[in-house]
Amino acid sequence: MMKKRRSNMLKLRRIKMRSKWARIVSMTLVGTMLLTGCGGASGDKKEDSKDEKKEVSDNLNKEGLPILKEKETFTIAVPQKSTLKSAAEKECVKAAEEATNVHIEWVEIPASGWKEKINIMFNTDSLPDAIIGAVDMAKNYEQLAELDDMLKEYAPNTTAFFETRDDYPTGLYSPDGKIHTLPTGDEAIHNIIDSQLWINQKWLDNLGLQMPTTVDEFKEVLIAFRDKDPNGNGKADEIPFTFRDAWGWGGTIENLFGPFGVLETATHVFTRDGKVTFSAAEQGYYDALTWMNGLYKEGLIDKEAFTLSGDQYASRGASGDNLGVVAGYRANEAGVVNEADYRAVPVLKGQDGTQMVGINNVTKTGGFVISKNCKNPEALVRWYDYINSSLELALEWGRGEEDVTWRILEQDGEQIPQFITMDETILKENGGYQSKAEYRNAESFSGDTPSLWKYEYAQKVVNDENCPPDYKLDAVNEQMQYGVMELPSGTSDLENSERRTILLADIDNYLKKFIADSVINGIDEGKWEEHQKTLKSLKVEEYTKLCQEFVDSLETDK
Repeated sequence: MMKKRRSNMLKLRRIKMRSKWARIVSMTLVGTMLLTGCGGASGDKKEDSKDEKKEVSDNLNKEGLPILKEKETFTIAVPQKSTLKSAAEKECVKAAEEATNVHIEWVEIPASGWKEKINIMFNTDSLPDAIIGAVDMAKNYEQLAELDDMLKEYAPNTTAFFETRDDYPTGLYSPDGKIHTLPTGDEAIHNIIDSQLWINQKWLDNLGLQMPTTVDEFKEVLIAFRDKDPNGNGKADEIPFTFRDAWGWGGTIENLFGPFGVLETATHVFTRDGKVTFSAAEQGYYDALTWMNGLYKEGLIDKEAFTLSGDQYASRGASGDNLGVVAGYRANEAGVVNEADYRAVPVLKGQDGTQMVGINNVTKTGGFVISKNCKNPEALVRWYDYINSSLELALEWGRGEEDVTWRILEQDGEQIPQFITMDETILKENGGYQSKAEYRNAESFSGDTPSLWKYEYAQKVVNDENCPPDYKLDAVNEQMQYGVMELPSGTSDLENSERRTILLADIDNYLKKFIADSVINGIDEGKWEEHQKTLKSLKVEEYTKLCQEFVDSLETDK
């Protein structure tokens, strides 16, 4: 089952690298020959620089531990995760320094000032040796070290990982066709599908109904929720179906377009077999809106939908057991009384059998960069590779200490991570923290770690006996086989990115109103024709072309 799930995921996120990564070795040799041939005209200044680099490299062990023969100090900027314990005080940092001889002076920057301070560092060329965190790669990659050759020579764990995944290293390439950044943080498998439908299983049981699997069955269930008093209080207070917006993270209806062969997304496009489609211009979009208007006219959709703020949506179920189907990352997003009563609705089939669900690309397209100011970048490449060499190190850097928040189980010769439910006693015994989140931020680097929590790890996780079932993970694993992605992750050239952003702003504003009006008031051929004219005036054709060029740039051998 594990292999099947992994295969499904790779299929959904496949962006062919063809022979590029395999050719880097030969390109490295050619590049070395060219550099050697040009060395005679470099002058005394360049010769001094070459000698300095050789002296630094002499301290580097190319393999094994420690990484450095003698301890060296590097500066790394990182988001400040906790005021209770500094980065230097974390046990994972101390252990890594002991193992590698790489000493880090941490420049901790509060999240509120991160973007401003990082921009100042780039603008004034006062960069630290490395940065862990968000960096605008399209604007700043030229000030960062090229890592392609160093990865091949000094990062066996990272290159081996890239060879097992078709989505790496594609998204890491900068506009110059080089790798200047490495993946960090969490490939959060739960985030692969962010806006799901959750149905009140207790109501289904009370009415003797089966889980709906088609759009027609879904409508029949909503009608029963409206008419048959599923909460049993004798009042017509049930809201059959609620959501808060057309698209976006969480409580939206973006995936209700799927049974009709299109998807609504944050970019309003989806990509299949390398081809970008602008959803709102397709016939399936019209069909989806017509169907949803039918639900609305029959009183099956919350009258407050499209007008609810996030806070209002979070309290929608506060008055009692009154919600039938809710849209959300989890059911509790709509403030349901008992989340355990809700189960994920399967990916609904359209009348022609079509099944589609929007898939988020959880591939990490950056997070760790080394500046050109670093005098020994090879050492930091090896340091990154060491931290990403095992499941245990990924857990220590991203979660905390072993046997406190996690442990490793052995099953059939395979390492299985198990998360420990942290109660008040465990928290008190391990630093006196108020919550698991507070513990994680203080004792690890949480989501801003140089380690990569791979979704392969996440798929293996088992929770301890004190943790409730993870219906979200079960739903993602079941549904992602029908997934279609909007746009793949990656760095486009600055001109493409900025132009898309400008066009998207007007498209967003228009479609938000158009969808709400169509669902509430209906749509006909005349309105659809006017809609197509509006899309043309909004330069949707240009926008789609830019999206296609971005996708093509990721697939092209650069």
